[in-house]
Amino acid sequence: MADEAEHFESTLGAVPESVALLRRHAPEAFAAYLMAREAAYRLPPEGHLPLASKELVFIVLDVAAGHVEGAVAHAEAGLRAGLTPGQIMEALGIAILIHGHQCWAKAGAAVMRRVEELTTAPPG
Repeated sequence: MADEAEHFESTLGAVPESVALLRRHAPEAFAAYLMAREAAYRLPPEGHLPLASKELVFIVLDVAAGHVEGAVAHAEAGLRAGLTPGQIMEALGIAILIHGHQCWAKAGAAVMRRVEELTTAPPG
């Protein structure tokens, strides 16, 4: 098992506070979570999806679940992995079709606000 801080730094850029709390208060549950997360992040040839695709799946699932912090963190990671704002919005549009406007209002809009912040050049 890789160093947990290294794993989260390489995938999200930092260890989320919710994960740090899990590590401190439920180390056995954290260890199982980390093992499953490392498996999900396996890249080809061991894994089958490229990193950008994995991040897009995480974004959509977090939005569908109403998990704003996770969706935004995965959007940031997805942009670093090569996703475009259009790809993220198209996937969120599919989520809206399946889960309704509430998933957009609760988490999807926050994702796209952050995407705009990171990809829109300041005026001037």
